Amino acid sequence: MAHQTPYRERNQNRASIYRCSVCKDLLTNLGRFFDMLKTAPRSNRPEWLTVDDIAQELKISKSIVYRLIRNGELEAVDLVVSEDGGLPQKGHYRIKRSALDRYLEAKKVKPPSYQPPRRASSQRFPKVKNHLGL
Repeated sequence: MAHQTPYRERNQNRASIYRCSVCKDLLTNLGRFFDMLKTAPRSNRPEWLTVDDIAQELKISKSIVYRLIRNGELEAVDLVVSEDGGLPQKGHYRIKRSALDRYLEAKKVKPPSYQPPRRASSQRFPKVKNHLGL
């Protein structure tokens, strides 16, 4: 059973922490740090990406990104729709970061489960009569 400090002694220990100038400064600075974390922007990454942004980030060609969009693998928004209802022009797609994250999550490769290597069964050569007497 763990030793428990009586209530009065625990409160005196807490009070002594607040009297120590180093502890006071530490607690004040920790409070400031947590306030800064609350107000800091969550991410420097933009929410909307262009085809070029994705190609650079994934280090693939833009034509592959266009193919992913055309095949419906990567969700995108077409900002300029052609009037004749034909294929949209290149350069007008925007992709949400969350759509890219979903695509990448779906493409994750799972490593094969570890299987110990099989031991090769020892080959036994047929017994041959030794005519040389060796």
